[in-house]
Amino acid sequence: MTIGTRESLLANNKPKLKKIKIGDAEYFIRELNVGDMNRSLYGQQKVMCELAEAQGIVLNYDNPEELVKQLSKVYDPYRLARNLALRLCDADGNNLFDFENVDDLEALSRLDKSVSEELSSALMDEEPKN
Repeated sequence: MTIGTRESLLANNKPKLKKIKIGDAEYFIRELNVGDMNRSLYGQQKVMCELAEAQGIVLNYDNPEELVKQLSKVYDPYRLARNLALRLCDADGNNLFDFENVDDLEALSRLDKSVSEELSSALMDEEPKN
């Protein structure tokens, strides 16, 4: 067994890319990286809290169970667009869109629903089979 180094860890463990077809063109989707997972777990709650407050919902930060229930009722107008932006990338794994940029999210939101369906289908293919 080889003893790994910082360099080998970083060089050999990049998220995998998968080609998908959207319309007549091929694109890539990237597996989530550690930063994406962090944003997914912790950043999304911040976004949802901001959306809730903008929607006039008074959040109960003292009761974590109640907070989760409250946040589950919050409308996120960019949820699907944010997921698209997070996964769509070029052949080098660089995102095509900034998932924190409202202009990018607006642009993605105007795409035909088939784009979201193609991405969802490709992501379901990644799920482990029982």
